[in-house]
Amino acid sequence: MIALPSIAFGGFSGSAKGVTARQVGGRSILSVRSWPTGQTTSAQVVRRASMSKITKSYKTLTAAQMQAWENLAQHCSGASVFGQKAELSGINLYVRLNANRVMAGEAIVADAPLGQVAVPNVEYSNVAITPQLIVFGGIQHESAPYKLVVKMSGSQSAGISNGWSKTVILSPGMEDDWGEADVTELYLKTIGVEPTPGQKVFIETYWLDTATGFTGQIFKDSAIVTGESSYTPRTRVTMRNLKQDEEQHVSALDVDFSTGSPVVQFDSVCLGHSNVASSYAYLDQDLPADCVGTSMALGRGMGDGNCAFAAQSYIIWLRNDRWDGANICFAHRGGYYVKPTEVFGPGILY
Repeated sequence: MIALPSIAFGGFSGSAKGVTARQVGGRSILSVRSWPTGQTTSAQVVRRASMSKITKSYKTLTAAQMQAWENLAQHCSGASVFGQKAELSGINLYVRLNANRVMAGEAIVADAPLGQVAVPNVEYSNVAITPQLIVFGGIQHESAPYKLVVKMSGSQSAGISNGWSKTVILSPGMEDDWGEADVTELYLKTIGVEPTPGQKVFIETYWLDTATGFTGQIFKDSAIVTGESSYTPRTRVTMRNLKQDEEQHVSALDVDFSTGSPVVQFDSVCLGHSNVASSYAYLDQDLPADCVGTSMALGRGMGDGNCAFAAQSYIIWLRNDRWDGANICFAHRGGYYVKPTEVFGPGILY
């Protein structure tokens, strides 16, 4: 028979089987070891490995750096325990903030931030979840160094009212795209299956300040999966939208259309074809009517030699052709023509 630790033993601390007793702020606290309930994802393995690396790196800090972390920790607090905020140590805060930074692709920092950072809360107007589309719309944009962290669960019974413990990180730090965040591919890659219509998905979002590692308040939400959604995502044409059986004259393609205004953003690499100073991208389906027109953008050479970075200008036709189908034509109009050329920047669609 195992004698479990008890708060009756004033200064007792230690472990017995799956129960651990520890002293925090003069209080004896019991905790039960948690065991994973599902398959460990690759992202979780990477995060656990980074936590170990960050913890070990604390020992390499100077005494002054450690003291700075201790000083900052006095003004921060951990999760609430029995209605009281738990105190943090310097190493706790060091690991927490650096784990957030590393999760977002940043390097470990040795020096403590000068103070706490007020991180804004996440605001968005709606979230659409169907088996084919998972997108947040109307996000209140926050500029760098803030990045959006998105956590979502797999499909749960619609009767469940609290399933946020089942959420996993889809994005360790992403930027909204003109107020929209399409996480369809991230969801499918992380969760592994499409959401099921009629069931519920739980959501957690927060902004991460990648410069310091501080995070904003977690916004919890949930949504019922629908078969179809009335939400119309912003039109965007990428390499995935090219015809597979057609010769293409681009090695990169990203044409992003704004919603409700005739603004388009180009980020493409044109290869040219034959002896004509133009490049075609043939699409696998027609463009929406409000995305058909003419625009212009700047270009920059990517070749070799003295004129490698020659500045150029392009006229761009976006059309649904009767014979050739939907296509985007990048036609050279100014500057020394160099192949390949990066065509980039905003333009007005006429």
